Amino acid sequence: MALERKDLRIKLDPSDHEGLRLLAESERLELAEWAEEVLVREVRRRIHAASLLAEKAKRAGITGNAIPPGV
Repeated sequence: MALERKDLRIKLDPSDHEGLRLLAESERLELAEWAEEVLVREVRRRIHAASLLAEKAKRAGITGNAIPPGV
């Protein structure tokens, strides 16, 4: 059973909103559909990159301890 999708509300400057609308229109998508595709793609790309970096750090013996106070 899939989890319910979460809603997101954002505010954009008028020129950015118009740009978003034009991009969505160029791909024949609703504005929210296009924005969701782009946002999900970017989130997944960054999470994947972070997981690869974490694995490399682990293999290199970097523990990920917090920065000591005063540094």
